[in-house]
Amino acid sequence: MNVAQLVMMGVEGVTLTPAEREVLAETPPGGIILFSRNCPSASACADLVAEIQGFNHSGAPPLLIAIDQEFGPVCRLRDGMPVFPGASVLGEKGELSVTEMTAWNIGRCLAGFGINVNLAPVADLSCSGSRVLADRCFAAEPSTVASQACAYVRGLQQAGLAACAKHFPGHGSVTDDSHAMLPVSFLTLDELLSSHLRPFRAVVDTGVKIIMTAHILFSEIDSSLPVTLSNFFLNHLLRHQLGFGGIILSDDLDMAAMESGNDLAKVMCQGLKAGLDMVLWGRNLKKGDDPRRVLSRLQKMMDDQDAEMQGQFAGKQKRLLDLRNWLGK
Repeated sequence: MNVAQLVMMGVEGVTLTPAEREVLAETPPGGIILFSRNCPSASACADLVAEIQGFNHSGAPPLLIAIDQEFGPVCRLRDGMPVFPGASVLGEKGELSVTEMTAWNIGRCLAGFGINVNLAPVADLSCSGSRVLADRCFAAEPSTVASQACAYVRGLQQAGLAACAKHFPGHGSVTDDSHAMLPVSFLTLDELLSSHLRPFRAVVDTGVKIIMTAHILFSEIDSSLPVTLSNFFLNHLLRHQLGFGGIILSDDLDMAAMESGNDLAKVMCQGLKAGLDMVLWGRNLKKGDDPRRVLSRLQKMMDDQDAEMQGQFAGKQKRLLDLRNWLGK
């Protein structure tokens, strides 16, 4: 089993490096994430996506090509892309039909560049003083966020893209930025269920294809592990209690909250064993790092797992293949 299929990987620039070409040819990842560095223009973005998909086997469903195109403060592709309102503007307007149509239009634009996953909507509750959520949320009230997020998911997925609701189980109880540190929340499970989890329950019922985890430690719920590595949050809460059957994707492991020293593959393996279907590796912290080294180490770690865990890995690959087939229709 090629475990790189369980990795969504960043690439360095507007064309692939020799090492990236070798990875895509020999042990292709399940997806690629695009950042602003990959999208200086619409034409450059489209050319890069075509180059990436060109390594896909003939007749195989498309690789996942993802981007954070929320609009508002987070928007990776600007040149050649129409400007749409972000979540805070849509939430303030309060018209679900406008939110759904906006998401549909964003989806159709992105599809024109070959992008098939938008890492949106933000389903977090707005938090005063947050260093990471400013102007990225629909509202602070759970029912408003739930209805807006569901409308956004419907619009994107009717346009043929996979939507990704983030950041499970909600980033709105902390003000610290997980890009810089590991935030700690002191909410109890009951408090989480009654507020921050309500939008996620709603988008699950709406049929969202992907949910992204938050790099947050909930000290009153799982005091030893952040959500991204917590079996309780990923399996018990999201998979079983909320009934989510889609793809559980980590937030970027290249964040200070998930500081791994020199053993990123170990953190990837830990997350996959805990319940992630796919790990996101943006390759932002160590530009120029050879992806073959990390993927080779991850492959060895996964090959050493017992038969039960190997079966779970096969289930993850099946869910990812089902999504790719849906995108390829």
